[in-house]
Amino acid sequence: MPDPLVSDWIRYHVEKRKGTDPLFAAWEQVDEVVRRDPEAGWILALALVEAAPDDWVLANVAAGPLEDLLNKFSDVLIERVEIQARRDPKFRRCLTGVWGLPPSAQERLKKYTSTVKDPL
Repeated sequence: MPDPLVSDWIRYHVEKRKGTDPLFAAWEQVDEVVRRDPEAGWILALALVEAAPDDWVLANVAAGPLEDLLNKFSDVLIERVEIQARRDPKFRRCLTGVWGLPPSAQERLKKYTSTVKDPL
């Protein structure tokens, strides 16, 4: 059974809701987790990538939770990110939509994102 937080966050984006919508609470909760807790944020980001049903949602994962998580905690997570990028093409593609990473993280991830034929 999918995590209700993941499902609600995805519904918020699929249905292109606004900030006043009740599903916005899922957006806020995901944002709080990825900015506060690298371990829980990593698990949540992976679940969002896996559950993303289309490019629109995957791009929102990239430019939102994954980008925020990696900008704040790339030093802690970079090895896991590289392992995931090696084994998961969908995750690797999601990384192409992550911007503003510290130069050291960008350099380490370039070898994975440069192989994506259809970046976000």
